[in-house]
Amino acid sequence: MMNGRQIAAACAVLLLSACGEPLSREQFIRSDGTGEYSFTIELPDTASTYDLSFYTSIVLPVMEPDTLGSFPMQVLWQAPSGRYFSETVYYPADSVRVFYRRGFQPSEAGSWTIQLDVSPEPAGLRGMGLVISRNL
Repeated sequence: MMNGRQIAAACAVLLLSACGEPLSREQFIRSDGTGEYSFTIELPDTASTYDLSFYTSIVLPVMEPDTLGSFPMQVLWQAPSGRYFSETVYYPADSVRVFYRRGFQPSEAGSWTIQLDVSPEPAGLRGMGLVISRNL
């Protein structure tokens, strides 16, 4: 049986662990029709690795055939130092969520910006979301 001190110590450990950084963060930006989305993410630890996923929803017109297989996204990374990296990836239109990077290890700690350019924006695109999960 636990005494009062043991119970207090156990509660303190639980409270401290609950105050830590969440393992996953999510952002969603609604479409304004421009196809441009900008996410600012905090990556404070260069020793940690992260998994990044994009997610979206495309509302298709009723009784119209779905002919969209994928759509291109220009992904532009800006590091805290101001350095840039850019690439084009293709989002499978029939997927709600897709992994973008697994085990990403930032070269710099701090605020990173990920800008997406979805051009042309597919009809019915509701917006774009980003999920970042820190690996333990």
